[in-house]
Amino acid sequence: MSRPSGFTLLEVMLAIVLTGLVVLLAYGAAQVSYDAQARLRANIGALQEARALRELLQDALRGARAPQRPGDARFTLHAGRLSFVTAGGGPPFDPDYDWLVTIGPGEGGLEFSATPVGRAPATVVTFRVPSVTRWDVRALAPSQSLWLEEWPQTTVLPRAVAITMWRDSTQLGLPLQARLLARAPLATAGSRQ
Repeated sequence: MSRPSGFTLLEVMLAIVLTGLVVLLAYGAAQVSYDAQARLRANIGALQEARALRELLQDALRGARAPQRPGDARFTLHAGRLSFVTAGGGPPFDPDYDWLVTIGPGEGGLEFSATPVGRAPATVVTFRVPSVTRWDVRALAPSQSLWLEEWPQTTVLPRAVAITMWRDSTQLGLPLQARLLARAPLATAGSRQ
């Protein structure tokens, strides 16, 4: 007796099941790859934002100045909020003026605000860095090797500032350590008089 040619129902069902498994595995691998690319893009974006903020902060901290007259804004560090006056440097600051810079955590990320000091046009620079969800700021006391998380209300500037930025529980780049170079205010026509 000869066997009829063709596939049995069992062979066809087995082929369909195996093909389905191969398709599911391929789809799963593609989805994992897509998710990994999306996370990588988000992490790269967060690192780029943190790097740009780091450069801006480093330039601003280098130009930090102590109060020159009674009533001038002082360097303050309280509850994670940092505020200081800096000599205008590169963008986004106009170099003809001093700027009061305030940075601290907010609802949508790290908030940055800079206001010109003196007789400057009322142009306020503000932006938010949503990728920085937390930051740790410490100031180095001028006469000792003690890092403080709160800076006392004084006219003395710290020797240095250390800042570590975080996105949730992931540290964004290396910590920034900026040495403060106390400078006398610029005596220009646009600066405070």
